[in-house]
Amino acid sequence: MFADYIITSNCVFDSCGDKPFPGFVAVAGDKILDVGRNNEDMMVYQGENTQILRYDDQLVMPGIGESHAHVFYGALELAGANVAESRSEEEAAQMIFDHEKDKDNDWVIAFGWNHEYWQKKHLPTKTSLDRLFPHQPVVVINEELHGAWVNTKALKLCGINQNTTIPKGMGMIQKDADGQPTGYLLETHAMKLVLDQAFAMPQEEKSHLLEAYFKTTASLGITSLSNLQIHEILMEEAFEQMEREGRLKVRMSLLASVNTPMEKLLAMKEKYQSHMLKFGGVKGFVDGTPMGYTGALIEEYSDCPGFFGEKYLSVETFRDQARRLEEKGIRMRLHACGDGAVREALDIFEECRAAGGKEPLRHTIEHFEVVHPDDMGRAGALGVVASVQPDHMWAPIFAEHPFHKILGQRRCQYVYPFKSLAAKGAVLAFGSDHPIAELNPMRGIYRAVTRLSEDRLPEGGWCPGEKLSLADSLKAYTIGSAYQMWNEKVTGTLEKGKFADIAVLDRNLFETDPEEILKTTVVMTMLGGKIIHRS
Repeated sequence: MFADYIITSNCVFDSCGDKPFPGFVAVAGDKILDVGRNNEDMMVYQGENTQILRYDDQLVMPGIGESHAHVFYGALELAGANVAESRSEEEAAQMIFDHEKDKDNDWVIAFGWNHEYWQKKHLPTKTSLDRLFPHQPVVVINEELHGAWVNTKALKLCGINQNTTIPKGMGMIQKDADGQPTGYLLETHAMKLVLDQAFAMPQEEKSHLLEAYFKTTASLGITSLSNLQIHEILMEEAFEQMEREGRLKVRMSLLASVNTPMEKLLAMKEKYQSHMLKFGGVKGFVDGTPMGYTGALIEEYSDCPGFFGEKYLSVETFRDQARRLEEKGIRMRLHACGDGAVREALDIFEECRAAGGKEPLRHTIEHFEVVHPDDMGRAGALGVVASVQPDHMWAPIFAEHPFHKILGQRRCQYVYPFKSLAAKGAVLAFGSDHPIAELNPMRGIYRAVTRLSEDRLPEGGWCPGEKLSLADSLKAYTIGSAYQMWNEKVTGTLEKGKFADIAVLDRNLFETDPEEILKTTVVMTMLGGKIIHRS
């Protein structure tokens, strides 16, 4: 059989070994026909219509698997303002105004603020937004997607006033001394009061946003993606239509909310089983985030004596949910940031295993931000996948990272412990958590390899013993993510018979200074034998 394409390079990284090699990848139809190391083998596949794509010293690798993203939120973030680099509430408000001043959107939707990185480390209020947006509703979702900053127009439009309450433990509407909402909403139940209206846009507008998003994923070499439902937004019907019309430009694993009725989950499990759109299980929350003081810790917060954070549900409720899901063969991916939440998630998965589940479901813990040393080896022993996001380590100034004051020096030795988890048997699956962090996989690879903040500190990296090699980082973004999505038999490595999902970078990362990783771009992306991006 002749190949449609033969891709050649001096550096082919197949994600099977640890080093690239000079060679070729032959592609026929949607599959890899062969991967070889010499020209004689290559010539066997060259026919009259075969296209030879020569990439010399540019790295050819498997398509990248983004193991944790929120697609609709990400599409909104790419289209809107991102104020992650703001250093004050006023600057953030002005950045949003400058981005939106020539637009005519019903709602202003922006992302990325974190008051811990502002000069005055206080929560924002409606006042600063009201000055610039007196007549247009505004919602600005924070860096971690666990809080929202809104203006008076948004509060009024959504009926939020001094009498509006949220069930205990489900979030908060912050109020001033007079009982009036300040404009800060914490966690899902409070945020949803605004987001339901902010996101109620015409289907055509949503479709345009999604197409722009998939154009971006292709430009970043991303060929597979886990889409985790958040705030009850999944949009599976829209993706189903895009697949039918050939407009879905990434293999997508759909993760519904753990609160979705079992009848619907079983219907989704049966319905979405194609190579382009697959049901991936459910996403649940054990806690919030330490930076939002909603992360569950084993010991008290260092800067808040007597406070241990929050768990979203009782252990009994989680056990009941886990038992029912395990019985139906539905995989769980549990958000657990604090070490208390990580321990509880591991306890739940251990009980599922002890109860004799039908088959290993590759249950997953999302984030693993803080892990107690006693729990470091449990994920590997239980077959729990570690879905981690290296760029969460990001801070503009390392000394100002909130974990220093929240956790204290001793616990900061056990943050983002990627190498320890892997060394003790856990499969690492890398992702970005976009739009919490930037979608660009090169940022995650850079952070995993260097463990440096934006100011290139601390010297040697944060917990340098947790640095990963470049090869292991690339594997976490390819075969690791494929394993996490149950796709490792068809994607994740460059091997004969697998789908021709391929990314080509503009340089050989193995011969590049780590600082150059952030400058790396993707020159070609192939999905199932079709070129979906070329620059």
